Amino acid sequence: MVHTRGRQTMIERDPSRLERILAEHGERWEIGRDGLMWTATERPSPTALHVIIAPDLDALERKIIEAELSS
Repeated sequence: MVHTRGRQTMIERDPSRLERILAEHGERWEIGRDGLMWTATERPSPTALHVIIAPDLDALERKIIEAELSS
């Protein structure tokens, strides 16, 4: 998995979009890219794990927002 926190290692069509998503959700979610899929992982407690997988940043951000609203 390629992690995106701190530096961008994958070419993305809109790097400012990735930076904005990291700024808004990066403290709670670990965001990265694994092959063609984007992932977001949250560990709300030591025994819980929440993983989101999406094909692009738009879908990933929508899923993160939905997950945050439902919790």
